[in-house]
Amino acid sequence: MVIIGGALMGSSIAYNLLNDGFNGKVLVLERDPTYEHSSTALSIGGIRQQFGTKVNIDIARYNVPFFEQFDELMEVDGERPHADFRQRGYLFFGRKEKWPVMKKLHEFQTSQGMEVRLLKPHEILEIIPHVNLEGVAGATFGPRAGYVDPHGVLNGFVKKAKSMGARYLTDEAVNISVKSNGVNGVKTRKGEWIQSPIVVNAAGPFARDVGVMAGIDIPVDPLRRMVYECKTPNEFNYEVPLTINTTGLYFRTETGGRILTGKSNEDEPIGVNFTWEKALFYDEIWPELAHRIPLFDRLRLQGGWAGLYAENRLDHNAILGEHPEVKGFYMAVGFSGHGLQQAPAVGKALSEAIRLGRYETVDVSCLGMARFEMEQLIIEEAVI
Repeated sequence: MVIIGGALMGSSIAYNLLNDGFNGKVLVLERDPTYEHSSTALSIGGIRQQFGTKVNIDIARYNVPFFEQFDELMEVDGERPHADFRQRGYLFFGRKEKWPVMKKLHEFQTSQGMEVRLLKPHEILEIIPHVNLEGVAGATFGPRAGYVDPHGVLNGFVKKAKSMGARYLTDEAVNISVKSNGVNGVKTRKGEWIQSPIVVNAAGPFARDVGVMAGIDIPVDPLRRMVYECKTPNEFNYEVPLTINTTGLYFRTETGGRILTGKSNEDEPIGVNFTWEKALFYDEIWPELAHRIPLFDRLRLQGGWAGLYAENRLDHNAILGEHPEVKGFYMAVGFSGHGLQQAPAVGKALSEAIRLGRYETVDVSCLGMARFEMEQLIIEEAVI
């Protein structure tokens, strides 16, 4: 079988297949083995519990314990990677008019067995003493959540998959052969023809391009997201959860007295763009940060970067499983910023779908491609 895309998602699928006893050959096509522009490598590494749909909660329930054991699970020849999972929690601020919705989401999350707490304003101050709570009615807090080192997680999956027998080929798919409504091979840019009855699209922001090769229109587009790295004042000498303001702006602690921060730009055009710009920080992000935490009026911008979301433009959730009309063509795409944290469960689910023809560990059947034609979108209220 061929996996197109050898970054985190493709490597998780390869690892899970081989770990679960798949007895075929696993070939992973990756055009950039440095992963310089990988969405995982350019993410902030968030791992959270607070979702608003059952399927995403089920995925999170699998993933949090997995990341807690990641270093041990990915050990190769006595050497362990370092996911550096910092369980500082995920903190969502809620303004007054949204508070009833957040309370309802909390009830649903706890009914599904998630460890999520509702915090009153004074409890928020215990976590972030310098915060200004103007306009904040309360917060939800996932204590087992937090953030990982994206590079450590990516490298861990890649090395483990290779150690188990996955072959990584530095090349790029340019065509997928489809006959009798099923795939039967992949042609690469270097001219190699790889015969295979199973092809997995794990191409991240370029998933739509891979779909076109198989005659499929996949509603996933590349969308730039920028991250800003700042030095904090000396008085801000403690770590904070990955915190989401009422507007969607986020920030989290980084080592060395720094924070990472960012905010979705609603006017961002679709397209591949890795250009990092300071203007958004000075015009929107810094004023909002300084209002929420007054000490941050003395932040010093040190740098940052831009990466790509694989944006599912229809309902912002993953598209998983075998295509309903093209046999043997599987998808693990469209994560809209949740790919890193969902990779372990998705890899397990795709392994089961390919080997068994069904989902056993986490039922992600509602995230199949057929939902768009049936108008059964999965709407996630807890989206950043």
